[in-house]
Amino acid sequence: MLYIARQFDPLSNEKEMIESSIEESIVLSIFDLSNQLKKIGDDVYQKVGLTTQQWLILLHLANNPNLPFFKREEHSKDLMASELADSLNVSRANITNLINVLLDKGLIRQYEDKDDRRKKRLKLTKKGITLVNNTQPSRLGVINYLTEGFNDAEKKTFLRFLETCMNKLINEDDKIKSFHKLLVDI
Repeated sequence: MLYIARQFDPLSNEKEMIESSIEESIVLSIFDLSNQLKKIGDDVYQKVGLTTQQWLILLHLANNPNLPFFKREEHSKDLMASELADSLNVSRANITNLINVLLDKGLIRQYEDKDDRRKKRLKLTKKGITLVNNTQPSRLGVINYLTEGFNDAEKKTFLRFLETCMNKLINEDDKIKSFHKLLVDI
């Protein structure tokens, strides 16, 4: 069901501008969950001198099979900066800065693709692998805590819901943008 916000008259006695809906509650709860996870990640990874985004780059380079990126796309070679930028939904300039920090810390290395020397691929160093392995118990502890109390069927249903929403956002960009036409001039 689609709700269009009504013109709000601040002088009226109306108390509710937006109607309650389970659909909007779900999406706003996902936003809230995302913000909380980022905050927790920033707090944890700050202890090892990283941001959450830098940590996610390390997980990508570790080929974590649980990342949605690897479920959507198959990769037989080490990743390039452009692929990381696409996965993390950040600009090329931003991914370059993130990668430079990881290079400076000695957690990753960059090398030329043997088939196309213009392409630069990224790989974890031994130091990077050690960091990923050493922080895995803490990360899994939080993940297990967040998902405890859900049975396997509920977890699979929840994951399927998230994947369906993500696929719509990725693959139906024109449809999503068409809803912007509903905005009322302010």
